[in-house]
Amino acid sequence: MNPRNFIAFCCLFPLTTQLGASSIMVNEYYNGSASVGVGTKMARDEFIEFVIVEKTSSASLAALTFGDSNDATSQLQGVFRFDQAALDQALTNAGIQQFLPGTILVVKGADLGTQQLGYSPGTGGWTIELTAGQGAQDHSERLINGNVTIGNNGDVVWISSSNPPTRNSDTSGLIHAIGHDNAPGLIATTVSSAFGAENILNSTITTGRSVSNVGNTTESLQVVAGGTRGVANGGANSLWINGLRGASLSAVPEPSRAVLLLAGVIGIVCQRRRKGGAHV
Repeated sequence: MNPRNFIAFCCLFPLTTQLGASSIMVNEYYNGSASVGVGTKMARDEFIEFVIVEKTSSASLAALTFGDSNDATSQLQGVFRFDQAALDQALTNAGIQQFLPGTILVVKGADLGTQQLGYSPGTGGWTIELTAGQGAQDHSERLINGNVTIGNNGDVVWISSSNPPTRNSDTSGLIHAIGHDNAPGLIATTVSSAFGAENILNSTITTGRSVSNVGNTTESLQVVAGGTRGVANGGANSLWINGLRGASLSAVPEPSRAVLLLAGVIGIVCQRRRKGGAHV
């Protein structure tokens, strides 16, 4: 390719949208019917589910933005951020420094219950639930100022390294997205081109349904009644997430085992001192 043509191509299609694997992926989103909660910027009975795919710090997650599109999938609509204080509390509860691969991070509307920060991978507690308006907050730089509410006709749920996107058509920072629309607009078309056609389900959906990934890093989207908030979605998705978790735990010493070993060493030292008696 002629260098001038290559530069022109890059200006039209920023290379930052041509991304591979990311540290976090959208795994599911639920289309509810309730209104947006006051001060929350998110429909009260909806949720978005993310899967963390590599060790990630709270600061790294807090530096991201996420949101959705309008129901024509032609513009970005709402922009949220993760609250680092809530993420830090979850890590403190787990006694670890970073979120492990296989962790499911849910952002939910106020009608779906209180925040759940009892993160404990070592005992099977792999899910964190952040309530909109608390652990998940509207971004303060309101360059895109809308509510996160899933549309029947279409929607794209995305996560981005841009803080925040500079305009409602700016997809240059997207690191992952999935969506649905039987007549894709600009955002859905861009996601399909950047990440693969399998990331956009060619369908409308009704309320009370979720768009759920039953694949792995190669999405396989389907519509599910009621959704599966906070748990793996079955099939290849469950195999993939359980595989991430197994690899995570095998690389991290078990706290209980470390405590037992330390207790054993202390016991041996104390026993030797008792047997030796006082020294003169």
